[in-house]
Amino acid sequence: MLEEIRIKMMKRIGQLREFSNTWVTDISPMAFKILQQNINKSMQCNISWNGERGFEVVDKGFTHCVNIVRRTCSCRAWQLKGIPCPHGVVALHYKQYEPIHYVASCYNKKTYLRTYEYVIQPMNNMNMWPPSVNPTVQPPAVKQLPGRPSKARRKKANETKRTGKLSKCGAVMTCSNCHTKGHNKRGCPIPPTVPTQTATTSTQPQVNVSIVINI
Repeated sequence: MLEEIRIKMMKRIGQLREFSNTWVTDISPMAFKILQQNINKSMQCNISWNGERGFEVVDKGFTHCVNIVRRTCSCRAWQLKGIPCPHGVVALHYKQYEPIHYVASCYNKKTYLRTYEYVIQPMNNMNMWPPSVNPTVQPPAVKQLPGRPSKARRKKANETKRTGKLSKCGAVMTCSNCHTKGHNKRGCPIPPTVPTQTATTSTQPQVNVSIVINI
């Protein structure tokens, strides 16, 4: 598995280094796409300059404060992404600055290539490696624990236990004594009523038996 990971990472680093040759500008295609979208959105903004480095940009009824020196905007999109937001773009265009020069350095091509500067060198197959004189690393010995070994898998902490009966969690109990909800007959505060047994007299039909004796 480690050999497969090594080969996969070696290919990936090489592909990402070649990907930088397809860039149209000095910033990544993703950052350039976001910048172009912000440039299109900046055409709907109105700007007011304080004469120094502060700008007020009105966008859809909201006023945002922009500082092109600190590269900040009150919408916080410029600080979070490192790419000039639509309000920052209109402020840079007002001063005739190029917004692409105010993109964070993490999106530059030079920074991107520095990330993949070191590559993984190819190597021969394990069958071609020279034999090692060091002792072979063996796994630790398995210690037999006391008792019968368990055959069931280890269940997760949040896994529900499966039984033959359904769980009564959340079910509302009804007392069979007072017929109120919230408890059962065993925890009922009202003592159970013992039904009185009435003696019932059974009436048997009288049968007249006549014996006839023939002499």
